[in-house]
Amino acid sequence: MVLTVLRPRRLQSTLPFPSITTSTTKRRNFFTLLGVMATMVILVNMLWGDIYATETTRMPPVKHWQSLGYRIETNYAPGANSTAKAHLTEVVAEEWTLERIKEVAESSKGYYARDFSLHLGWNNVRYIIETALLHAQLLDRTLILPTYVYARTCEWSIELCESFATMVNRGEEMNTYQWNKLPKELQMGWKIPLEIMLDIPHLRKHHKVILLKDWLKIHGLDPAIEMGRNGDWWPMLYSRTSPPTSIHTISSWEYDPQGVVRVDDASKLSRIVTDKPSVIPPKLENALGDNVALDWEDARRVTDVGRDVSDEEFEHMLAQHGWVTTYTFHGPANREFAKSITEPIRQVAPMERVRGFVDEYGNIPHKILYLQGEIHMPRKPGSMRFMTPSARDKMIDIVVHSIRSPDRVRKLAERVYDRMMEKVGGRMWMAAHMRRGDFVRLGWVTKLGLGPHTKRIKSRLTDGRKILEQIRGSNVLITLPIRDVEPDKDYLILSPPLPDDPFFLATDEKDPRIRKWLKRQGAVLIEDLLTPEDRREFGWSILVTDVKGLLEQVLLGKSYYFYGHTLSSVAGGAVNLRAGNGADIRTSLLD
Repeated sequence: MVLTVLRPRRLQSTLPFPSITTSTTKRRNFFTLLGVMATMVILVNMLWGDIYATETTRMPPVKHWQSLGYRIETNYAPGANSTAKAHLTEVVAEEWTLERIKEVAESSKGYYARDFSLHLGWNNVRYIIETALLHAQLLDRTLILPTYVYARTCEWSIELCESFATMVNRGEEMNTYQWNKLPKELQMGWKIPLEIMLDIPHLRKHHKVILLKDWLKIHGLDPAIEMGRNGDWWPMLYSRTSPPTSIHTISSWEYDPQGVVRVDDASKLSRIVTDKPSVIPPKLENALGDNVALDWEDARRVTDVGRDVSDEEFEHMLAQHGWVTTYTFHGPANREFAKSITEPIRQVAPMERVRGFVDEYGNIPHKILYLQGEIHMPRKPGSMRFMTPSARDKMIDIVVHSIRSPDRVRKLAERVYDRMMEKVGGRMWMAAHMRRGDFVRLGWVTKLGLGPHTKRIKSRLTDGRKILEQIRGSNVLITLPIRDVEPDKDYLILSPPLPDDPFFLATDEKDPRIRKWLKRQGAVLIEDLLTPEDRREFGWSILVTDVKGLLEQVLLGKSYYFYGHTLSSVAGGAVNLRAGNGADIRTSLLD
């Protein structure tokens, strides 16, 4: 139940209550209401427990994390200098000429095109791009990326943003009706170049990619024919080349029909199984249910193998009975919204259901291989599982090393980070993401209102402060082992936060009254850290909320403890950034 009573033109510094008159009847009704509310609170706590209770802040022992494959750093010498948050020093990658782009593209087997679902927010689009990069890399094809994406909102008036970017009605542009009932300003969007959201020159250092406008130019077509329409590939429109461009289409239902386990490469999979009867397959099938794969620990448990059976022996046992081991990532709260790559796991699946992506599509002779339709939700990172840990690591490598924000965003984030450090007196600082906007409209955030939502965040950060204190005192860092990523030793150098330290809050809440109220609760918002000089130097695109959100997300990745919502792709992207910054794995929480 939500009770929200706001007095006109003013947001209360505490949770708002109805006004009280001196009338005896109204006074009696008020206290009756309080009694009902108190009873409801008791019932809620009886049924669901303490709303704000969190998991204990006692951390699992080091051996627990070591058994999961995380890197343990214990030989740190106090007094060493931190390097994890050093300022940018690398040389910015050069822009490519059209001739260079064509040369690189022609060195591959062909092109890989797909539908990019541009009606989604940027972080989901980024996840789709990460998956497309993986697919193109596996097939040695050049990925065709959309020339532009759609920003959702403007920080100021829509007329101001329209002065710098093409404003469109998103529903009409992308052939969807999902925004039709919203006010006009919420139906609008802005077409902005992909380069504003993604460092394309850096991406080309790692992958063969081409923007659609360049593909059209190379093939003698007018770039103006590029259609938004949700980022879909239009074969009849884009294939009018001379000679005609050959194209092979993979439909989404062909990619992973119900019951199929899509993996990267199953060509080396031995499908020879024993014909001896065993209770193992029935137990696994029963535990699998309607899922496509079963977690490794669950497989060991249901088959009743003892601790004396090693993982290698168990894997061999599974293979003998027609089950295969795959490698993937655990979704926070067992959901696939955040697309986090920070919890690598093993799963088992029936061998007969496994289909290899490279096996089926690696030798397609057509110039364009086109994946048609939606394969994003609700799937694992990469929209596939992997046959080896090293193959899974390639997905981690794409997320951490290939995809990054443009240079101007990262440079401004460094200045903002320094200002946040000043606000906390040089101590470690914490951050959270509060998704409002469409999450409130869809009922995806806490249904108890703004006040309880804020209290929940502050409660989680209180636990985070205790975790940082424990890490600081233990002289032990636990991180995801990623190529060319060193643990952030600031955790062992800087002082932990104090109880009253402010925290950084990234939020899409636009109501100025609510933003002021959040600041009174100890939150530091992005406008508190930006100067007019920052905005002028950055340029017009910071007027767009999506770009400002990109800056906030990079800052979340630099915080020393982060809390976010498990349904938010923004929070998942922040967790992945933190992994790339060498953050201790225990300093991120999504729930």
